[in-house]
Amino acid sequence: MFYSITGTTAHIDAAFLALDVGGVAFKVLAPRGVLNALSVGEKATLYTHMLVRDDALELCGFSDLHELETFRKLLGVTGVGAKVALAILSELGGDKLALSVAASDAKSIQASPGVGAKLAQRIVLELKGKLEDFGGTAADVANAMGQISSSNSGEALEALCALGYSRAQSAQVLATLDANQAVDTLIRQSLQIIMKAS
Repeated sequence: MFYSITGTTAHIDAAFLALDVGGVAFKVLAPRGVLNALSVGEKATLYTHMLVRDDALELCGFSDLHELETFRKLLGVTGVGAKVALAILSELGGDKLALSVAASDAKSIQASPGVGAKLAQRIVLELKGKLEDFGGTAADVANAMGQISSSNSGEALEALCALGYSRAQSAQVLATLDANQAVDTLIRQSLQIIMKAS
């Protein structure tokens, strides 16, 4: 129904903002990244998705069309409602979600509030191959995963994941190293690169 909404930010809360459009304030649910980027009194344009429920109509707002499209794709996953989709985008953002899906990194998705292990796996399965057009570097992760063919790199990848690093980040780092090195060397070099980047 609504493509976008432009107005002055009248109020910002933990999960929504109020956008004043010609004297009428619209409540707009939004991911944390959108809320953090705005201040009260600032003019904003948000791309919108309307949620139609039995007892209410609600607007969800996003900073760009890429984020809006990612939200809609999340809603298409069985078991993902608006609250969970917004929580995932708040935690990861569109690009990191695309990277996690490309790398089959359900653990990163599971870090979002309201997302259990089974739902995270379902999101990976149902969105595999559907977010590459939206995440600028998702294809790079897919390529990196393809390059980790040696047993040493594969073992190093599993070790890094066991240490708590995301599969997407670990795969990207390992793809830049010489796969013929020993597993412990690959792990040590990967950790050095990750520490420098953080």
